[in-house]
Amino acid sequence: MEKLQRVKGCVRAVAIAAVAAVGSVSAFAQSSGSTTPAFSDTAILASINGVAPVILDVGGAVLAIVVMVFGFKVVKGFVSR
Repeated sequence: MEKLQRVKGCVRAVAIAAVAAVGSVSAFAQSSGSTTPAFSDTAILASINGVAPVILDVGGAVLAIVVMVFGFKVVKGFVSR
């Protein structure tokens, strides 16, 4: 009897999740006759494009530090033999 209640609870949770997913998709769906977007994404794209070089610079610096640490470990391994 307890297993049956667990299964019913799981089925109920899955059904609620499915209804929520369908509701979310339908809320964000655009009508097929609309030619204008719901919002303008130019500001978002400009912000992302402005930040991309900084992210690349930071990533390059982190990669350089990792390579230096690895190099020191390799040299230390050769020297300590």
